[in-house]
Amino acid sequence: MDELDKKLFDDLSKKDEVPIRCEYIIRKALNDEKKKYRLSIKNIVLIIARVFAVIFITSGVVFATTKIYENIWKEPEKVESFYGISGEYIENEEYGIWHSKDIDISKENAITKDEARIKFNEILKKFGYENEKIKSIELIDNPSDDSLFYRATTENKFLLDIDAKDTRNFKIFTDVAYKDINNYRGTEEQIKNIAMDFCQKYGYDLSKYTHMEIKYNDENSKDANIWSIKYNKEYNGVVNIYEEITIGIIPEINELYYFIYTDKAPENTEIVIEEQKAKEIALAKEKKLNIGYNIKNIETKLDIVKINGYAYLRENDFEHYYKSRTIPLYPIEELKYYRVEEKIRQVWRVRLEFEKSKKLSYEEDSFTYFIDITTGEIVGGE
Repeated sequence: MDELDKKLFDDLSKKDEVPIRCEYIIRKALNDEKKKYRLSIKNIVLIIARVFAVIFITSGVVFATTKIYENIWKEPEKVESFYGISGEYIENEEYGIWHSKDIDISKENAITKDEARIKFNEILKKFGYENEKIKSIELIDNPSDDSLFYRATTENKFLLDIDAKDTRNFKIFTDVAYKDINNYRGTEEQIKNIAMDFCQKYGYDLSKYTHMEIKYNDENSKDANIWSIKYNKEYNGVVNIYEEITIGIIPEINELYYFIYTDKAPENTEIVIEEQKAKEIALAKEKKLNIGYNIKNIETKLDIVKINGYAYLRENDFEHYYKSRTIPLYPIEELKYYRVEEKIRQVWRVRLEFEKSKKLSYEEDSFTYFIDITTGEIVGGE
C-alpha cells in the first residue's frame, strides 16, 4: 500500500467501510491525478469531495444502492446448551423436537399461540379438513437462526407448521401415512395434472415457478404409490429452495399427503462480487485462520442459502467446531452455535478442498465458504 492509499483508507476511519463502488471511483480518480502531478493533502481532499459530491447528486441510484450492500452480516448470538439445560424436548406420536424453554415472542415480532390457532384452522378449512380438531400447539425455535414456527397436531394425527413471523409460509401433513395405500399407482403425467389442479383449486399461481421436479417413493416408478412434485423460482440460473411449492400426492384416489408453501425470496440478486474475487476472499480468510491445511483444489458455484454461523464458529472456536463434527457420539448438550438473523442471500459457494497431512492432529476434507455476491461478506459456510 503506497502513501496515498494509506492516507485515503486510514484517514477515512476504519470503522466506516468504503463501499465497493465508491472505492473503485476514488482509486480511479487518484490514479488519474497521479499521472498529472504529485498530490498534496489538499488535492486528496478535493478528489474525495468531488467523488462524494457525484455520489450525493446521483443518490437515487448509487448511494441508495450501496447502502443496501452494507451491514448484511451482524455479530451472531452465542447459543450454548440448546439441547441441554437451556432447551426442552417435546415428544408425541407425530414428532419429537427440541425448543428453548423460554421464548419471548414480544421481542421476535411473532404471532401469539391464539393467533396461530386461528391460522391453523384457516389452513385446515382451505384444504377441506375443517372438521379436524387441533390437539396441541407448540412454539419452536432453533439454535442456528432467529426463525420461529408454530407446530400443531390434530386428533386424527395431522401435523401443521406455520411461520410465526410470516404466516404465509406453512406445511400441512394429512393422516394418509397411517392408511393402507399400497394398491394405488400412477404415472408422471397424471401427477403433473393432479398437482396443477391442486394449485389452481387452492389459489397458487405456478406461472412464476420456472423449475419443476418430480419424485416418487420407489425406484421402479411402476410401483410408486406416493409422488412428490416441487415447483421453484430461479435467480441467475439458481433454484431457490426457499420459494417452493411441494405437493405429496396419492395417485388414483388423488388424495393429498402434504402441501408445503414457502415464499422467501433472496434479498439480493445483483452480482457485484465476481467469482474470482469470491475465491480471493475465501482464501484470504483461510490464510488468516492459519489452521495449517494445504489447499489442493477450489470449486465455486452460485447458490441461494440461509446465512449461518458455522464459518464464524470455525473461526472463533475451531477446536469445538472440529471435535463436535468428528468425535463419535459427541455430547449433544455440549454443542455450541452462533445464532444469526434469518436471511436468504445469493452467494458464491467457495469449496476449499484440503490435502491429507499426517502432521496435523485434526483433518477436514474441505470447507465451503458462503460469499455474498453483493457485499462480499462471508455469511456462513459448511
